[in-house]
Amino acid sequence: MTSAEGEARVGARLRLDVWLRIVAVLIYPLTVSGCGEASRGAPGPTMPVAGPPGSAREGASLRPPESPRSRSSEIAPRPPLPAAFESLREEALALAAALRQRHPDAPEPIDLAGTMHDRFGNLAAATSLWEAWLANHPGSAEAHLRLGKYAREKGEETRAVEHLEQAFNARPDLPGAQILLGESLANVGRADDAIAVLARELPATAGNPNRLTLLGHARLQHGDFAGAKTDFERALAIDPASPHTLYGLSIASGRLGETEAAQRYRADFATRKAESLVRDRANAPARLDDMPAHLQAMAGWYAIAGRIDRARGDTAAAERDWLRALDFAPGQRAARAALVDLYRRQGRDGEARGLLERASATVQPPGSAGRD
Repeated sequence: MTSAEGEARVGARLRLDVWLRIVAVLIYPLTVSGCGEASRGAPGPTMPVAGPPGSAREGASLRPPESPRSRSSEIAPRPPLPAAFESLREEALALAAALRQRHPDAPEPIDLAGTMHDRFGNLAAATSLWEAWLANHPGSAEAHLRLGKYAREKGEETRAVEHLEQAFNARPDLPGAQILLGESLANVGRADDAIAVLARELPATAGNPNRLTLLGHARLQHGDFAGAKTDFERALAIDPASPHTLYGLSIASGRLGETEAAQRYRADFATRKAESLVRDRANAPARLDDMPAHLQAMAGWYAIAGRIDRARGDTAAAERDWLRALDFAPGQRAARAALVDLYRRQGRDGEARGLLERASATVQPPGSAGRD
């Protein structure tokens, strides 16, 4: 055999060896990914194979993440969407119960469960949840805030003030605490205390027009018409369409003898109030048969559930939550963005790209971003 023939055979063996290595690399993902998926306990019955056509799981990449997922983290097929209000409520409350079981020491699942009961018209159940939480966590500002809010909705203003004062004193920056407390104090005739609370320009509410408007009304109640007018003018500069601000300005201006200004503000108030009533009717709480609104709410709740699970370190549950959110509302931005971020961090770039490609053809329905 000549030297040229020997070199040719060596080259052929090297090429064969390289080709076999390539085949091995291509086959490896199939050997580690398995032929099926382990069942996970998502609320409701399971389906036999993959997600529905066009769902977030359709066309998922076969490429494994940089750190291969164990069987315990695999995502189960998800049930079909509920077709009736009762089954939808059952799934919602099952989601809340599962969250509470996974994270028994966290207030966020209680908040989500209470929000669900509130939407379904059961304030007693929402109140009971937070009362039980408060019994075990006496210093919980979140519990006092929610109990104060529910008391207000039931017309129990004095009891609302008791809870809201505790929430505000413990955590002045807790979202909603300052404004709810200030309004309740004014409603029970404690204008001086309402002014003291609402006049604090906290980082979260320094430019909040609702706070400024409530402050103006508290000053009206106190008899400080010039101070009230200043507060209303600041609020109107931020939200020129606010009926409550325009009404307050008409009263303050009239008390200060500014008749023409008062008339102008009163006319603007009448116009804006009519527009506000139209919007309120359009955005009224969903009826029991308004399934599209309920589906959007469910998407938002699953998006929040995913955020809770991920913050607590359960990324598998978070992924399951966000995928279910997209089942209910394919345009749910919060769930989609969270999934894209999760997939990229796990090295699942193909799945992240698939979500973004499907999102580019999806129109986001109004109000579907979820409760943040």
